Amino acid sequence: MRIVLPKGRLFKDSVEILRRAGLAIEPPEKRELISRVNGYEVILARSFDVPVYVEHGIDIGIAGSDVVEERESDVFVPLELPFGNCRLSLAMPKESVVRPEEMEGYRVATKYVNIARKFFERRNVDVEVIKLSGSIEVAPKVGIADAIVDIVETGNTLRANGLVEVEKIMDVSALLLVNRVSQKVKFEEINQLVLKLKEVGRNDI
Repeated sequence: MRIVLPKGRLFKDSVEILRRAGLAIEPPEKRELISRVNGYEVILARSFDVPVYVEHGIDIGIAGSDVVEERESDVFVPLELPFGNCRLSLAMPKESVVRPEEMEGYRVATKYVNIARKFFERRNVDVEVIKLSGSIEVAPKVGIADAIVDIVETGNTLRANGLVEVEKIMDVSALLLVNRVSQKVKFEEINQLVLKLKEVGRNDI
Protein backbone atom coordinates (compact mmCIF):
# COMPACT_ATOMS: atom_id res chain seq x y z
CA MET A 1 0.00 0.00 0.00
CA ARG A 2 1.19 3.49 -0.81
CA ILE A 3 0.53 6.27 1.68
CA VAL A 4 1.11 10.01 1.31
CA LEU A 5 1.49 12.08 4.48
CA PRO A 6 1.51 15.87 4.83
CA LYS A 7 4.57 17.78 5.95
CA GLY A 8 3.91 20.30 8.68
CA ARG A 9 1.43 20.45 11.53
CA LEU A 10 -0.46 17.22 10.74
CA PHE A 11 2.58 15.01 10.20
CA LYS A 12 3.30 13.79 13.74
CA ASP A 13 -0.32 12.93 14.54
CA SER A 14 -0.75 11.26 11.13
CA VAL A 15 2.14 8.88 11.81
CA GLU A 16 0.92 8.22 15.34
CA ILE A 17 -2.67 7.33 14.41
CA LEU A 18 -1.57 5.02 11.57
CA ARG A 19 0.82 3.20 13.89
CA ARG A 20 -1.88 2.85 16.53
CA ALA A 21 -4.12 1.40 13.84
CA GLY A 22 -1.52 -1.30 13.24
CA LEU A 23 0.40 0.00 10.23
CA ALA A 24 4.11 -0.61 10.74
CA ILE A 25 5.15 2.42 8.73
CA GLU A 26 8.41 4.32 8.87
CA PRO A 27 8.37 7.92 7.62
CA PRO A 28 11.26 9.08 5.43
CA GLU A 29 14.33 10.27 7.30
CA LYS A 30 16.16 13.57 6.95
CA ARG A 31 15.82 14.87 3.39
CA GLU A 32 14.32 11.71 1.90
CA LEU A 33 10.76 11.97 0.63
CA ILE A 34 9.96 8.26 0.19
CA SER A 35 10.52 5.27 2.45
CA ARG A 36 9.68 1.61 1.83
CA VAL A 37 9.28 -0.60 4.91
CA ASN A 38 7.13 -3.63 5.77
CA GLY A 39 5.33 -3.56 2.43
CA TYR A 40 4.35 0.09 2.79
CA GLU A 41 5.60 2.99 0.71
CA VAL A 42 5.33 6.27 2.59
CA ILE A 43 5.60 9.53 0.67
CA LEU A 44 6.00 12.99 2.21
CA ALA A 45 4.37 15.86 0.36
CA ARG A 46 3.28 19.44 0.90
CA SER A 47 -0.10 19.41 2.59
CA PHE A 48 -1.73 21.12 -0.41
CA ASP A 49 -0.48 18.37 -2.72
CA VAL A 50 -1.72 15.36 -0.72
CA PRO A 51 -5.23 15.26 -2.31
CA VAL A 52 -3.67 15.50 -5.77
CA TYR A 53 -1.36 12.53 -5.05
CA VAL A 54 -4.32 10.46 -3.85
CA GLU A 55 -6.52 11.44 -6.80
CA HIS A 56 -3.83 10.38 -9.25
CA GLY A 57 -2.87 6.99 -7.86
CA ILE A 58 -1.53 6.94 -4.29
CA ASP A 59 -3.75 4.59 -2.26
CA ILE A 60 -4.41 6.69 0.85
CA GLY A 61 -3.41 10.00 2.36
CA ILE A 62 -4.12 12.34 5.23
CA ALA A 63 -4.88 16.02 4.72
CA GLY A 64 -6.82 18.84 6.33
CA SER A 65 -10.41 19.40 5.24
CA ASP A 66 -9.38 22.93 4.26
CA VAL A 67 -6.94 21.54 1.69
CA VAL A 68 -9.45 18.99 0.37
CA GLU A 69 -12.03 21.74 -0.06
CA GLU A 70 -9.55 24.07 -1.76
CA ARG A 71 -8.08 21.53 -4.19
CA GLU A 72 -11.45 20.00 -5.15
CA SER A 73 -9.71 16.70 -5.91
CA ASP A 74 -11.82 13.66 -6.79
CA VAL A 75 -11.05 11.44 -3.79
CA PHE A 76 -13.08 9.25 -1.44
CA VAL A 77 -13.22 10.54 2.16
CA PRO A 78 -14.36 7.72 4.47
CA LEU A 79 -13.32 9.19 7.78
CA GLU A 80 -12.71 12.37 9.77
CA LEU A 81 -9.71 11.94 12.07
CA PRO A 82 -9.49 13.16 15.70
CA PHE A 83 -6.78 15.80 15.27
CA GLY A 84 -5.86 18.88 13.28
CA ASN A 85 -8.87 20.81 14.55
CA CYS A 86 -8.87 24.52 13.79
CA ARG A 87 -10.86 26.90 11.58
CA LEU A 88 -10.51 28.85 8.38
CA SER A 89 -11.53 32.46 8.90
CA LEU A 90 -11.74 35.93 7.41
CA ALA A 91 -9.62 38.43 9.35
CA MET A 92 -8.71 42.10 8.97
CA PRO A 93 -6.95 44.91 10.82
CA LYS A 94 -8.74 45.65 14.10
CA GLU A 95 -8.97 49.36 13.33
CA SER A 96 -10.81 48.85 10.02
CA VAL A 97 -13.25 45.99 10.58
CA VAL A 98 -16.31 45.78 8.34
CA ARG A 99 -18.80 43.02 7.60
CA PRO A 100 -18.07 40.74 4.60
CA GLU A 101 -21.09 42.25 2.81
CA GLU A 102 -19.38 45.65 2.96
CA MET A 103 -16.13 44.48 1.35
CA GLU A 104 -16.93 45.29 -2.27
CA GLY A 105 -13.65 46.05 -4.09
CA TYR A 106 -11.47 44.93 -1.18
CA ARG A 107 -8.26 42.96 -1.69
CA VAL A 108 -8.09 39.66 0.19
CA ALA A 109 -4.81 37.75 0.59
CA THR A 110 -4.91 33.97 1.02
CA LYS A 111 -3.57 30.63 -0.13
CA TYR A 112 -7.19 29.41 -0.19
CA VAL A 113 -8.16 31.14 -3.42
CA ASN A 114 -11.11 28.91 -4.35
CA ILE A 115 -12.62 28.93 -0.86
CA ALA A 116 -12.25 32.70 -0.54
CA ARG A 117 -13.85 33.36 -3.92
CA LYS A 118 -16.80 31.09 -3.16
CA PHE A 119 -17.26 32.73 0.25
CA PHE A 120 -17.66 36.18 -1.30
CA GLU A 121 -19.60 34.95 -4.33
CA ARG A 122 -22.26 33.55 -1.99
CA ARG A 123 -22.67 37.09 -0.67
CA ASN A 124 -22.60 38.68 -4.13
CA VAL A 125 -19.56 40.71 -3.09
CA ASP A 126 -16.82 41.33 -5.67
CA VAL A 127 -13.32 41.24 -4.15
CA GLU A 128 -9.83 40.85 -5.56
CA VAL A 129 -8.26 37.64 -4.25
CA ILE A 130 -4.47 37.76 -4.01
CA LYS A 131 -2.76 34.38 -3.81
CA LEU A 132 0.10 34.09 -1.31
CA SER A 133 1.88 30.95 -0.12
CA GLY A 134 3.06 32.05 3.31
CA SER A 135 3.10 34.83 5.94
CA ILE A 136 -0.45 35.76 4.97
CA GLU A 137 -0.89 37.87 8.14
CA VAL A 138 1.71 40.37 6.95
CA ALA A 139 -0.23 41.35 3.81
CA PRO A 140 -2.53 43.97 5.43
CA LYS A 141 0.36 45.37 7.47
CA VAL A 142 2.42 46.11 4.35
CA GLY A 143 -0.58 47.40 2.42
CA ILE A 144 -1.00 44.79 -0.29
CA ALA A 145 -4.34 43.54 1.06
CA ASP A 146 -7.26 44.78 3.14
CA ALA A 147 -8.05 41.42 4.70
CA ILE A 148 -6.93 37.78 4.78
CA VAL A 149 -8.45 34.32 4.74
CA ASP A 150 -6.31 31.90 6.71
CA ILE A 151 -6.15 29.11 9.29
CA VAL A 152 -6.77 30.15 12.89
CA GLU A 153 -5.87 27.95 15.84
CA THR A 154 -5.37 30.09 18.96
CA GLY A 155 -5.63 33.50 17.31
CA ASN A 156 -2.24 34.52 18.72
CA THR A 157 -0.70 35.09 15.27
CA LEU A 158 -3.60 37.31 14.26
CA ARG A 159 -3.30 39.40 17.42
CA ALA A 160 0.45 39.70 17.02
CA ASN A 161 -0.14 41.24 13.61
CA GLY A 162 -2.94 43.58 14.65
CA LEU A 163 -5.69 41.47 13.06
CA VAL A 164 -9.04 40.28 14.36
CA GLU A 165 -11.19 37.37 13.27
CA VAL A 166 -14.27 38.69 11.48
CA GLU A 167 -16.08 35.52 10.44
CA LYS A 168 -15.42 31.78 10.48
CA ILE A 169 -15.67 30.30 6.99
CA MET A 170 -15.33 26.61 7.92
CA ASP A 171 -14.24 24.25 10.66
CA VAL A 172 -11.15 22.25 9.78
CA SER A 173 -10.00 18.76 10.79
CA ALA A 174 -7.77 16.02 9.42
CA LEU A 175 -9.36 13.61 6.93
CA LEU A 176 -8.46 10.18 5.60
CA LEU A 177 -8.40 10.26 1.80
CA VAL A 178 -8.65 7.18 -0.42
CA ASN A 179 -7.99 6.84 -4.13
CA ARG A 180 -11.26 5.82 -5.84
CA VAL A 181 -9.67 2.95 -7.79
CA SER A 182 -7.80 1.68 -4.72
CA GLN A 183 -11.07 1.73 -2.76
CA LYS A 184 -12.37 -0.92 -5.15
CA VAL A 185 -9.19 -2.90 -5.91
CA LYS A 186 -7.91 -2.95 -2.30
CA PHE A 187 -11.30 -2.79 -0.62
CA GLU A 188 -10.64 -5.31 2.17
CA GLU A 189 -7.30 -3.83 3.18
CA ILE A 190 -8.56 -0.26 3.14
CA ASN A 191 -11.83 -1.12 4.88
CA GLN A 192 -9.92 -2.84 7.69
CA LEU A 193 -7.75 0.25 8.06
CA VAL A 194 -10.82 2.51 8.25
CA LEU A 195 -12.37 0.32 10.95
CA LYS A 196 -9.14 0.34 12.98
CA LEU A 197 -8.78 4.11 12.64
CA LYS A 198 -12.36 4.52 13.85
CA GLU A 199 -11.52 2.45 16.91
CA VAL A 200 -8.41 4.51 17.59
CA GLY A 201 -10.44 7.67 17.11
CA ARG A 202 -12.92 6.61 19.77
CA ASN A 203 -10.06 6.43 22.23
CA ASP A 204 -8.58 9.65 20.80
CA ILE A 205 -4.83 10.04 20.17
